[in-house]
Amino acid sequence: MEAKQPTIRPAGREEIQTIAGFLHNAWKFTYRGIVADGYLDTMSEDDRYQALLQRFDEGTSQFLVLQEDEKLIGAAVFGMSFTKDYEQDGEITAIYLREDCIGQGYGHRLFERIEQALTQVGYTHFVLDVLAGNTRAQGFYQKHGYEVVAQHTIPLGERDYPLTIMRKPSK
Repeated sequence: MEAKQPTIRPAGREEIQTIAGFLHNAWKFTYRGIVADGYLDTMSEDDRYQALLQRFDEGTSQFLVLQEDEKLIGAAVFGMSFTKDYEQDGEITAIYLREDCIGQGYGHRLFERIEQALTQVGYTHFVLDVLAGNTRAQGFYQKHGYEVVAQHTIPLGERDYPLTIMRKPSK
């Protein structure tokens, strides 16, 4: 029997806690070795949940889930930009896959859906940020036409980390 293709769909409010846990764990995995362990170990899953729930309730962000056989294998958060100087853009806040699903084209499919949704609500440009040490993500975004437009720093715990701002026009 052939495996079912993963499905991408909008998430409901009742799924925000599950998405927060997924993103929390994915972020810690992705940034281990880039961000100080002390900061990663003290990150609060509940804080992430509360922030995402607020964005959902305010309508400033949309959420997509990528599922395979009813199991969550990817999630994305996107919507109104909170990035200084790019407030008129649509922002991709988070896009993560389960680590064993990376490199199978799922991220590409999820990314296309995000950009379609942002275009449908009228955004003419997309913006995102990525910690400078996350070269795999930077390469992924560059393959999707994003260019570096600014460099900033972001405080995480007791240190500031370089943050790369990337942007592209919608199609």
